[in-house]
Amino acid sequence: TIPSSNVVIAMAGIAKVFVGEIIEDALDIQRRENHIEHKPATPLEPKHLREAYRRINHRQYHCPQRKTWKSKRKSRFQ
Repeated sequence: TIPSSNVVIAMAGIAKVFVGEIIEDALDIQRRENHIEHKPATPLEPKHLREAYRRINHRQYHCPQRKTWKSKRKSRFQ
């Protein structure tokens, strides 16, 4: 089975956003590290990317669950 072109385009967009978030977080981590150690700006290193991925993964699994609209809605039969 071959996915449709719409599915491929959607997945490419999702992947692009995910990589963008990792890069933004990695740059923040790098800036903080350089500021603390009083170092000049350096290129991103694998350790920055790994830490950014770890933080994003941690946020994803440890954020409070939102209630769905169905669970917010009051039942007519109460």
